[in-house]
Amino acid sequence: MAGDVAMNFAPPQASAPWAAVKAVLKIPIKQIEQMAALAGIIQLILVDLYVSAIELLARCDTLIESGVVRQTLNSILRPEQVSNLISDLSKKEQILSYEIQSCEALRNEKATKQLDEKLETLLARLDVTSSPLTRIDKEVDKLLENVNNDKLEALMDFISSEQFGKGHATMKDTRIQGTGDWLIDHESFREWQAIASSSTLLCLQGTIGTGKTYLTSRVIDHIKQTLEASPHDEGFAFFYCNRSGPSMQDPLVVLRSFVRQLSYKANNYSYIQNNVIQKCEKAKQEGRSLSYTDCKELILESMNLYSKTTIILDALDESDISYYNLAEIFINMLDKARNPVKIFISSRPDREFLNAFEDRATIMVNSSNQQGDIEKYLDEALYSTRFFRKRRLEIQNMIKETFSTRNGGMFRWVHLQTKSLRKCVSDDAIRIWAKTIPRDLMAAYDRLWEDLTNQHNECDMVLAERAIKWVLCAFRPLNSEALLQAIRFAYEGDCLIQIELQTEQEILSLCQDLLTIDAEKKVWMLPHASVAEYFESRKSKGMGLGECDAFVSKIQLDFLMTPKLELIPNPDDDDRWRPLAAGEYDDLDLFKRYVQNNWFKHVQRYDKWLGSLEGKSHEPALISTLKRFLGSPGESSVYFRRWMNSQEPYMIKPANMAIFIMCQHGFYYTLRDWWEKDKIDQKLALKTCEGSLRRITDSVSYTLELAVEGGCLPMCRYLVSAIGAIGRRQGIYHLAAAGALSNKDILRFLVEEAKVDLNVLVVLPNYALTIVQDAIMHDQTGSTLQYLVDQGWVSANRQGGSLWGNALIAAANGGIPQSIEILLRAGADAKIPAESGIYGSALIAAVASAIPEDIAPYETKIVTLLNSGADINQVPNLGIFGSALEAFIWRIFDHYDTIKNLRSLRYIQTLKLLLKSGADPAMTCNIGQYGSALAAAAFYGMKDMVVMMINVTGKKRAIKCLQQSRYPSEVMFTGEESDSETWKKNVEETATYLIDEVGVDKKTLRSIGMQDIKYKHGSLVVYIQAVERSTSNIETIYDSIRARGRRGSG
Repeated sequence: MAGDVAMNFAPPQASAPWAAVKAVLKIPIKQIEQMAALAGIIQLILVDLYVSAIELLARCDTLIESGVVRQTLNSILRPEQVSNLISDLSKKEQILSYEIQSCEALRNEKATKQLDEKLETLLARLDVTSSPLTRIDKEVDKLLENVNNDKLEALMDFISSEQFGKGHATMKDTRIQGTGDWLIDHESFREWQAIASSSTLLCLQGTIGTGKTYLTSRVIDHIKQTLEASPHDEGFAFFYCNRSGPSMQDPLVVLRSFVRQLSYKANNYSYIQNNVIQKCEKAKQEGRSLSYTDCKELILESMNLYSKTTIILDALDESDISYYNLAEIFINMLDKARNPVKIFISSRPDREFLNAFEDRATIMVNSSNQQGDIEKYLDEALYSTRFFRKRRLEIQNMIKETFSTRNGGMFRWVHLQTKSLRKCVSDDAIRIWAKTIPRDLMAAYDRLWEDLTNQHNECDMVLAERAIKWVLCAFRPLNSEALLQAIRFAYEGDCLIQIELQTEQEILSLCQDLLTIDAEKKVWMLPHASVAEYFESRKSKGMGLGECDAFVSKIQLDFLMTPKLELIPNPDDDDRWRPLAAGEYDDLDLFKRYVQNNWFKHVQRYDKWLGSLEGKSHEPALISTLKRFLGSPGESSVYFRRWMNSQEPYMIKPANMAIFIMCQHGFYYTLRDWWEKDKIDQKLALKTCEGSLRRITDSVSYTLELAVEGGCLPMCRYLVSAIGAIGRRQGIYHLAAAGALSNKDILRFLVEEAKVDLNVLVVLPNYALTIVQDAIMHDQTGSTLQYLVDQGWVSANRQGGSLWGNALIAAANGGIPQSIEILLRAGADAKIPAESGIYGSALIAAVASAIPEDIAPYETKIVTLLNSGADINQVPNLGIFGSALEAFIWRIFDHYDTIKNLRSLRYIQTLKLLLKSGADPAMTCNIGQYGSALAAAAFYGMKDMVVMMINVTGKKRAIKCLQQSRYPSEVMFTGEESDSETWKKNVEETATYLIDEVGVDKKTLRSIGMQDIKYKHGSLVVYIQAVERSTSNIETIYDSIRARGRRGSG
């Protein structure tokens, strides 16, 4: 067979998958042919299975860490076809099994037993080799840490406090038995789940009210059951987005929940990934939560760790895409994950972000496939009740006919009409119900609102409207204490007053089917997303989101101006949303805390809504109240200062000027006369503050930077006009542009009208970089950089930067592989040496950033640069490394787990790649601290790598190289203190090898820090006596970087 020939060239690891594939190919065709009834069918299936087996063999590079097999098999099996061969081998095995079972009567018992045994054995062997499960399971165990219950609970809450399981428990408990079974049996769903060896995404689409959330809950239970029976380590995470509050729509909240769930193996919660613990500890030390970048990295690392990962997200259309688009994030993860990933999402159709899924499998929910589930619901909720069974057969049939012909596949409509029907007493009332039943869901809400209006007087309806408005626009779900206090505030003329306190039941009765209380979270919420859509679509009711924000903003501002009001001082950032214990608060404290932390968000959202009205009238009462609270742009009011002082240290300073909050939160249309009547002149526009959330630096911020943060283009335009040319000279516009990378309209304005050059250095207190470099380092998809390139704003080879000498070096060091490809297509030259920075070339920067446990993206960078002409032995003009190979040796030692795993295959793999590409371990250089890569490997005690290098250079040249090398004055450890002792033992072992087998003398060993050396131990630093050591100014930068514990970017 061709495969046997290929095995002679492939490494030993390839034998396992080949054995299983070979078993498929050797199923006796003649034996099958003898079965006349099966010959026409099974032989064709076997041929199809034969082809799939060959495809599996061609793709077995996913099992083997060396790239040799990919090259060998592709050359044999037509590599141009491989990219299109994604046939599902396991599916064809299943088809074969089904056909055999269907013909069971035609086979004798002995033949059946023999063939079944062969098939079971074959399927078992193929299951083992379809993905590197056994090896991955062992790797998973190595990277997990047992955590005690107290630490585990604290760690989980730090990652994500969202109780993702509670919402699912509610859905599961209220879901009728059998609901969603049609989805599990759907062909597209079965295909999505069956293709075990590849990543797939399935989108469940349906209009509002069709029961997508219940269907998603059925999928979650199905996956859970599947995982319980799985012998392998898999990852599983799910989340329900909804409109109960922005926190449940925030993509960052979703991602943090996924990090939490993927930090442990499915069905095993005691062992947590080491890297998750370390990321959390780092975030705690820096006084922050897990960032967007942290979450993306941790989720991708989990996907690359587990043999398979399944992610389920309900109501993707409810997620906020202002800053992060979950659809794009999912696609990016599918493309980057090395192991299979299964993603299931539900969404309403006709959403723009769904374009990202246009080539993915989709299941549409409609009246035809939901009819069975609706019938099950009606059987339990209505047809089995005494109310229905006591009716005459004629009435029963009329009710059934009404529901079967009018529901449109909408569960929510059916639910509302069932409740409406049960209010009927007589048969005549039921006949009228059937004749006047609302045509659709929005009409049903119209009927519901009309009934409430008829049942209650005007004062009660005003109270109901207040409650609904607060729930509709709240930035986090309100519990009963907070909501019941909030709705007490009303206006008597222009005065804010408090009415009597209502009970939960009174408000629930008043707002039936429009508001509810979450049984688990004990917060008020909308019973269904369609309620929000209803009020947004019925503008005449004055309860759209903009009107709601205007209403609650004015109440909050008037409340903050209450005389002698005592605000809650300085809430801890992690403690801001903690429920207050009994006795810890008075009746107003929960409402007070909400107002303190959210009034400006409501005003900002109202301001944006006001800007969208194209000059239509605003709320004059709110505008005057806002001005009274703020004071003036340059001199704030006593109320504003009282609020600012209560928020320290989280708000910007100083508190005596309102201009900073106005800019940071985009108060433009609400305060338009302040902006348009020159109340903000150049002097005020040039004021600076502390405490911005800006990414590029943590120093002071200008008003323009805050306006960019607030996302208000008209405000940015005004400030640029007011600041004038001085903004360009002082770099203010460049700092602003760095914060505008996520806002294309503002960025275009700054580049085209403020004349910002994105390739010019921005000089900061500790370093200097360009906006393009900053964009590359934070672009997780490549879309931002591609946009900048497409606009012609990137000079691909422009030199400059204290860290990265040009854009390509930045991409190689801290960007994604796609960024390198984008820059190369834009004309970047991989051969150009750096003229500034700490990396002498793009290739050195790429190698210096490699993360051993996730080496694939970095190898992609390296190969891309080499294929583009990068010289692997290029001698740099500057930097902290003398060669790419030297940088790699430093990097793997710098990584926290390397010292105990120096023989790991994942390190050896990249070294082989570099050596095969022509890297010279004996090349000496005056740049760097080692003199050569060989000396660096010896100094760090990497015996196996030293042996590999000397096999390339030869002993004589290796000795000469070591004689011309040197060593650093200190070694810093990022892991445990005991690592220093392990390192010294490794050095002794390596020294013994060099003396006994290579012939290196002790004098040479002393010159490279391996013999007769005095060690002085610090905390995690070992200081080494300097002997024959050259120095360089660049080492100051090197030591500074090491001291900061830089890891991800080298």
